[in-house]
Amino acid sequence: MSLKLLPATALISAILLSGCAQTGLKIPVISAPAAEEAAPVAAQTGPWRPFSADSPWNTPIAADAKIDPNSDVLVSEFAAVNALYINMAEWSVAVYPVDSRKAPKRYVRDLYQGQYGPGFGPRKRVPIPEGASAAGPDFGTAYLVLEDRKAGKAWEMRQAGQDLDGSWFTGFGAEVDLNGSGIKTPWMQAKEPRLAGSPRPSGLPLVAGLIRTEELKAGKIDHALALGSPIVRRDVFVPPASTALASVEGASAPTLGLPLGTRLQLDPSYDVENTNLSPEGKAIARALQTYGAILVDEAGGNVLYAEAAPAQLAEWKDVLSPDELNSLFTPEFMSKNFRVLELGEPLPGTAAVAN
Repeated sequence: MSLKLLPATALISAILLSGCAQTGLKIPVISAPAAEEAAPVAAQTGPWRPFSADSPWNTPIAADAKIDPNSDVLVSEFAAVNALYINMAEWSVAVYPVDSRKAPKRYVRDLYQGQYGPGFGPRKRVPIPEGASAAGPDFGTAYLVLEDRKAGKAWEMRQAGQDLDGSWFTGFGAEVDLNGSGIKTPWMQAKEPRLAGSPRPSGLPLVAGLIRTEELKAGKIDHALALGSPIVRRDVFVPPASTALASVEGASAPTLGLPLGTRLQLDPSYDVENTNLSPEGKAIARALQTYGAILVDEAGGNVLYAEAAPAQLAEWKDVLSPDELNSLFTPEFMSKNFRVLELGEPLPGTAAVAN
């Protein structure tokens, strides 16, 4: 069973604000690790992972990490939705390895005028190999990643597709530094608000937090996992997110729920090894204990994400299934054994309008 991920809203319209709209906000400066700056490349002792060793994605949770005062309430609300699933064949991220020196360079037009991140837009060309296609289903989020590990770059797209003449388009595209921190400056501090965006509504990269075939074959995941949930608090976010999910017009905005950027953790004292999980399930559970999961997207249920290009889906057969975690990660289990790390003061997704 693969749970449906709701299509991403056009959140970038909420962050494409004029300079004057950014005044009057009292926002703490996010300075560590420095977003948009390359950090030293981590020595790879296991399966490859993107981003620097000090990235929030690659830093283990400290033993004395603070728990949010509202953790019990937030976890209870989150856990009540459904057991934990893994998005694979649908609503996940298709990742294609590329050699950007040799792959055909193609112009990708923006579906929404002016909504694009670094590496996309007028006069920009993106390395897209023949036969590449976004993850399903049709008319879904259509997430696509072109990943050049040697060059340390990835090109990411939402609503990626081709016209009948073969030309490419995207709802939002952004180039990612695979050797950097994996986070961006919050929208109100960025040189231009659109530069804080990504294909995900959180501003976090598509490559971040994916479950990779090579990791599970090695039996170890050395990074935090990307998490989707319907229990998302709109119009606010917390780092490492850099943007928020915008409110739906006419709908009441919840005052509870998890802001994008929230990190959840499986109780590290829980004995994962003496469970009925498969070896692959145990590797995922250990990652949830050591690094946790970061809320990156809105979804139709509580889900993690596995890489999902056709070649990767073929490798997942007999290795991992969408319901791999269901036997243990039930609503009751998660309500008792998950916790929310301290959120701090949520940041606004849009500037306040002066009276």
